[in-house]
Amino acid sequence: MKNSNQFQFTQIGHEFIDSSINQLFRQHYLIIQIFFNQTEDSGSAHLIIVVEHKKDVDELMRKKWVDKVFKEYKVKVCVFYSSQIHHKFSLGDPFVELYCRPSAIIYQNADYGKPLVSKRDWKKFSNKFEDYKESLFHDHDLLLTQVRGFVTDESSVSALLAYENVFKYDLGYLEELYTGNNSNSENLNERIRSLSKHIPEIQSHFVSQSRSEYYLIHLIGKAREASKDDLFFKSEMFEAFRIAEDSLSGMIEKRLHQLKQMIKIGYSEKEGINETADANNKDEVLDMAVEVIVKSTEVEEIYVFHKAVYGSNTTYYLLLLGLNTGNDKLKSITQSIKSHTGDQSDFVLISHDRYWIQKNLYFYQSFFVDAIQSKNKIYQSHPFHPEPHWEYPHTSTYADLDYYFKATTKFSEQFLALAEDEKENYQGLPYFFTLFFLSFCRTYIYAKLYYMPNYLSNYSLWRLCEFANPELRKYNFLFEEFWTKFFPYLDYHMVLHHHSTNLTKEEVAQMSMIVGKLTKNLQEILSKIR
Repeated sequence: MKNSNQFQFTQIGHEFIDSSINQLFRQHYLIIQIFFNQTEDSGSAHLIIVVEHKKDVDELMRKKWVDKVFKEYKVKVCVFYSSQIHHKFSLGDPFVELYCRPSAIIYQNADYGKPLVSKRDWKKFSNKFEDYKESLFHDHDLLLTQVRGFVTDESSVSALLAYENVFKYDLGYLEELYTGNNSNSENLNERIRSLSKHIPEIQSHFVSQSRSEYYLIHLIGKAREASKDDLFFKSEMFEAFRIAEDSLSGMIEKRLHQLKQMIKIGYSEKEGINETADANNKDEVLDMAVEVIVKSTEVEEIYVFHKAVYGSNTTYYLLLLGLNTGNDKLKSITQSIKSHTGDQSDFVLISHDRYWIQKNLYFYQSFFVDAIQSKNKIYQSHPFHPEPHWEYPHTSTYADLDYYFKATTKFSEQFLALAEDEKENYQGLPYFFTLFFLSFCRTYIYAKLYYMPNYLSNYSLWRLCEFANPELRKYNFLFEEFWTKFFPYLDYHMVLHHHSTNLTKEEVAQMSMIVGKLTKNLQEILSKIR
């Protein structure tokens, strides 16, 4: 899909940069947004380009004009792909928060994509930022703990290689905080030299061995060639590594503080505006959803039992109480709601009649008692519907959890048996992959929520898994990197298609990785329960 021929963007006022941006449109890159803002921290401007496709990011960053505008005009160019910038925003990434403000937008594709629009206030961002910072230094400290263990044991080669991981970690975050993106290059010398353009002080912490190599990085390379640990062990050497690493982590702290202060200044000028806008948006979206649902099916009550906000996208979890609203009807209603509310909102619908809930309270009361509360109710056909007769006392139980887990494990084993076939006969593999995913989701939801959903769509089941444990979002990148659209692929293979299965080794490897990681996660959950 191409950009509209009628594209318009706010001219920066710099002939070369404006011309370069115009050229991007003529080359038919699918551009979602462009941000531009002059900052006061270094006198540099930041031009942020958001494209739809991941493959375009590296290609754009290799353009000659990108280096030229930085060297000659002090304009830093950063390119994100759409889902990446939304993910960074959801994590509280301060670079995105500062340089991708609504006031910095100079172009937005009105015909396609999901533009990033921040509607949170300072308090909401501050909470996200603290989580971001805590996660950063938590993982950093774990890496340092490993280093200290090797140093204490006088295992110098292992210690040096462990320091390499710490340096990669530190440099990666410095790259993200100063340039927006992590280079992921294995060459630490090149990464340090590249960062020195943005953080000149970094050069003061690494002694150059040559024009292309730093001494400490050279020692790490020598460690890879060493056969005896004691050959390299010198306490002074590790002190040098410690000092260098302290300096890198100090620069991370400094940059985080710097970005936070600049963001706070920006929020102080607009405090209170976004909160009202967000509240109004939420009411409008839910009102529209209720209207669509009531027109589509006979429903007695509707409850919003959870709402998850990630970036500019909000997912609403709705419980419908009524009769004869099966899975096909739920899917149809969900699609209808989406067509009315747009791409900024997602909906996960589950539906049960009151008798079914009452009959199954022994298994599922812990879930329903939290969902069916007056504070969650957004619709009732009349005010006299009864609540279930809750069991008091009630003890949550996993009557059939082992049974469900065993079935999931067998689907996993069956899939892997086909995937590892030496003759590469993958016939039927997509169907076992889909069966495994369905089984995993339902078992995981049961294990975490004391609730067994019906056979909903794969997308809805996964969103329920995320509700049960938001940490599962870390696996979304596996779905995004899937060779085709992940959830439609699963839905397609819910039924038999009588034709040959043609898969490459790389595609099978992607599927196997997903099966392996999800199975391991489920095993860990069950080990805690048992």
